[in-house]
Amino acid sequence: MKFGEKPISECVGDLLVHSIKTPDGKLSKGTKLSKTHIETLRLIGAKLLLVASLEEDDVEENLAASMLSNAFLKSGFQLSVPATGRANFIADALSIVRLDVEKIKSLNEIDEAITFATVMPDQLVTAGQMIATLKIIPYAVSKSSIDAALSVVSNSELVSCHTIVSRKFSLIQTSFEDTKPSIISATEDVTRTRLSHLNCPLIDSQVTAHTAGKVHDALIRARAQGAEAFLLCGASAIADRLDILPEALRMVGGEVIHLGLPVDPGNLSMVGEWDGMLVLGMPGCARSPKLNGLDWLLQKALAGINLDKSELSGMAVGGLLADIASRPLPRKLIHKNTIKHHKTAGILLAAGSSRRMGAQNKLLLPIDNGPSMIRWIAQTYLDADIDTLIVVTGFQHEAISKALLGLNVEFVYNHDYQTGQASSVARGIESLSERYDCALIGLADMPFITSDLINRLIKSHELLSKPEVRITMPIIDGRRANPVIWGRAFFDELQAISGDEGGRQILAAYLSAVNGVSWDKTEVAEDIDLPEDIQKLSGVSQDM
Repeated sequence: MKFGEKPISECVGDLLVHSIKTPDGKLSKGTKLSKTHIETLRLIGAKLLLVASLEEDDVEENLAASMLSNAFLKSGFQLSVPATGRANFIADALSIVRLDVEKIKSLNEIDEAITFATVMPDQLVTAGQMIATLKIIPYAVSKSSIDAALSVVSNSELVSCHTIVSRKFSLIQTSFEDTKPSIISATEDVTRTRLSHLNCPLIDSQVTAHTAGKVHDALIRARAQGAEAFLLCGASAIADRLDILPEALRMVGGEVIHLGLPVDPGNLSMVGEWDGMLVLGMPGCARSPKLNGLDWLLQKALAGINLDKSELSGMAVGGLLADIASRPLPRKLIHKNTIKHHKTAGILLAAGSSRRMGAQNKLLLPIDNGPSMIRWIAQTYLDADIDTLIVVTGFQHEAISKALLGLNVEFVYNHDYQTGQASSVARGIESLSERYDCALIGLADMPFITSDLINRLIKSHELLSKPEVRITMPIIDGRRANPVIWGRAFFDELQAISGDEGGRQILAAYLSAVNGVSWDKTEVAEDIDLPEDIQKLSGVSQDM
């Protein structure tokens, strides 16, 4: 591929390197220049263009990305349609990502034009989450480099997703006479939450005396109740293979596979097996929701990964967990908090094309024969305790701006609004100054959101010890909902997302950073998308 400036008359068929504004609109970078393009550019006085010219041995970026990505053995993931030289690898389900690190390094060493990036090894991901991306850096790459890359990728499992398989769990806690009931109940609550993140129900919870015989009896009862996996939490930590919990496991015919774990917190863990069923001895730190070795053991076991000595020993690398809330989190999350004043910016996404509504722009529909929906929801945000409101526009920008005339809002125009919601999120975050430590991102087609809900979210977020590294959202009828407050530590990732899912595509990677706020008014989660939804607007003011 040749790269450089050329006289405009010689650029037909070449690829434009930098976007250019014309009277007819913008010519985006990467545009394959036609005679019509050349004539348009000539009219605005262009004489030289910086272009990329493909040669005979070159493979165009999207074709190259398609050839390489489709050569991967697909194990638990799907591929996106290549665009701008990029193909994304998307997880099919809640799963653990396994990587062949050496082969991935080999692939990236072939040609600087070919890059393959992944999430961290053994990361827990959810359905729809991006686990890897293959990107062709220039507009084309040589066929010889493609062939070399194919030799590494073909028939090799460089990346795979091991699906989490739900199991029914039993929790058995032991207690002494002076063990506080609050500790027992808190441990049960934390364990239930921990398992729920892995789609596993806690169907049995027992408390018994700290003796091997009593734990043996509890195990038998739990199995009779239908438990398929067991968590043992002792009043005293497991100190030896002859201790109470290991002895109880042997008494029912089980086996201690490994005692101790090269992970901190979580050293005093036990891995066991009973008739093919998982038995884990919980470390004392597992009474806390903070990430610890038990989380990794659960995730790997439920993903069908054999917890043998090699697997457990490998957990030592990266096993110092004391200072992080999730794995992995951005490096910013472990930095000392130096921000003294927390300010929250509201970002209202109002750039969508309203296709499903038909000929009408839904944001301009009236509320009870009064203000338009966009003005109603903008006023709701302004009535809340945010420090500023940024409205991201795109489709029918002028009409949306006119509908908000007189309101104290800042407008940010998203040129790429047709690519999906993520580009609007990125533009909104990009527009924030350094003084904003948090961003409350909301959707302009949700008119039932109230300022009370927004204030509840902001107050809850500000009570967190480090709000800049947390994500706060309403929990409505057991489901996560909008709007969502993102701490500054996530701003870089929010600017890097793509597609139509907004922040949802990165949210699942940081479950331990989520601060859920219960809200009992389910109507706030409703949006306006289809013509039949218009009737809902007649009841908005009454429901508020």
